[in-house]
Amino acid sequence: MTRKCWLLMLCLFTAFATGCLSPDHPGANSPPPGGTYFLTDGFDFPVGDPDGRGWAVTGYDFLEWSGYSNSYHPGEDWNIPGAGNGDWGETVYAVANGEVVFSGWNTALGNVVLIKHALSPTDFVWSQYAHLEERWVDRGERVYRRQPIGTVGRGPNNTFAAHLHFEIRKADLPANAWPRTGGVAWSRSKVTDFWLHPSVFIKHNRPQ
Repeated sequence: MTRKCWLLMLCLFTAFATGCLSPDHPGANSPPPGGTYFLTDGFDFPVGDPDGRGWAVTGYDFLEWSGYSNSYHPGEDWNIPGAGNGDWGETVYAVANGEVVFSGWNTALGNVVLIKHALSPTDFVWSQYAHLEERWVDRGERVYRRQPIGTVGRGPNNTFAAHLHFEIRKADLPANAWPRTGGVAWSRSKVTDFWLHPSVFIKHNRPQ
């Protein structure tokens, strides 16, 4: 092998060993070992404009007793006041940057999207959107604040009047989680161990 070939091989080995690749190299900007976090930059409301204008919690509110489920309601039911089913098919937005951890159907809630949000590398919350008519994102997909993720629906088999059932969770729960065990409702304090008041949380974490 010629001296020129040896020098070329030595240069390539040095670049590989030290990680000194050109910024244009396909692997130059790859995440470091152990992964990186797609941090949030603030939270908006899931329907209407970023402030939720034109919409309101017209159904069950957070921690309101639900006669339908015989439990404390772990989220908020959003609707255009007085619209009836007039908001059926309206756009639902991701409230913040995050990763879709569930997008599918269950018999209790209908179409559901569940998104994990990183407030920091070690602090997470989860937003859930239920009773959707359509789902526009898939599990594993990275989404951005205000990205359309689906549409307002009426739940399984059109059981309900059109509205968005929306939750903010502070624990990693399955998509069909509900605050009761064996048909017995959890106490209000136990519910707050796992769920946050959605509107209060968003108002305290708006984009800067």
